[in-house]
Amino acid sequence: MASINTSSNDQIYLAYRFAGPSADLIVPAVALYLVALVGIVLNGTVLVVTVTSNSLRGSANFLMALICLCELVHQIGHTFFLVVVISGINFVSLLTADLILTPSIFGLNCGLMAMLCASGDRLFAVISPFKHLAIFTKYKFPYLLGHLLICVFYGAFSLNYVLSNGLENAGNPTTGSISGTFNGPVGYKFFAFTFFLNLFSICCYVAIFLIIRHKNVTQQTNTRLLRSLVIILSISVGGYLINLAMYQLVYPFGYILGFPIRIWQFGCFLDILLNAAAGSNAIVLYFSSTAYRQNFKKEFRAMIGRFSNKNAVQPTHLVNNYIR
Repeated sequence: MASINTSSNDQIYLAYRFAGPSADLIVPAVALYLVALVGIVLNGTVLVVTVTSNSLRGSANFLMALICLCELVHQIGHTFFLVVVISGINFVSLLTADLILTPSIFGLNCGLMAMLCASGDRLFAVISPFKHLAIFTKYKFPYLLGHLLICVFYGAFSLNYVLSNGLENAGNPTTGSISGTFNGPVGYKFFAFTFFLNLFSICCYVAIFLIIRHKNVTQQTNTRLLRSLVIILSISVGGYLINLAMYQLVYPFGYILGFPIRIWQFGCFLDILLNAAAGSNAIVLYFSSTAYRQNFKKEFRAMIGRFSNKNAVQPTHLVNNYIR
């Protein structure tokens, strides 16, 4: 762990390094954490229903579960940011943040590649459904493992250049936010890679829509598909693109917003929007997929049943203890 470079001329650092717990830092951190916490729960529910349901065993289900797992790991990292600012420390060194947030940085980038893998898998299924089914049925494990390894390799590649930047700028002060680990030149690299990944995902979904229209699928199906594509693009992929694009504008032209702390808070607002998008997978699946909706309801009823049984048993247990 590296110590902070106290001679840094970062304006946020100079303004708040001795401020102790400050509402200017705490309020955005709490808001971000609450949104991330909801996302953790929602993404966790997708993992639960995927594992427990026998009807969610397709390649798309696996890749969606992988996306949710990656987003869950990514969002857990916001806990560190909250702890740093609530404690009044307010800043840690960039290398310290990079090392502690390694799982979240890895998960974030794995999730980006998983989105592309999911869109590619759906495109393959639409172009040649019988071949996709045959390959998946005969080579299910290698097929899914291949997607997983692609995501892992990309996550490791991204983590490598983030940590390399952390080593080169080890003492730079940061609040411990995940977005703070992408400040500077490494942020432009992250933006470029993420932009192209999301662009390829968009191209896949557009191709899917055009192919289905060309196959003269019913208008009702077209409408449902278009609605699903709009949701996926605007919330999942669009969330990342908008966030990253705004980040590239905030720092070069942030002086328009006034004080540096307002620029930083606006960046936190963008992070909140991104995490709202990252946590929306369960909601999208619930309203757009009958299979997922049925399994969500099934697991919810089972959870209510377990809770009810526990409450029903508890009074008897207490009475027995009292009689003794």
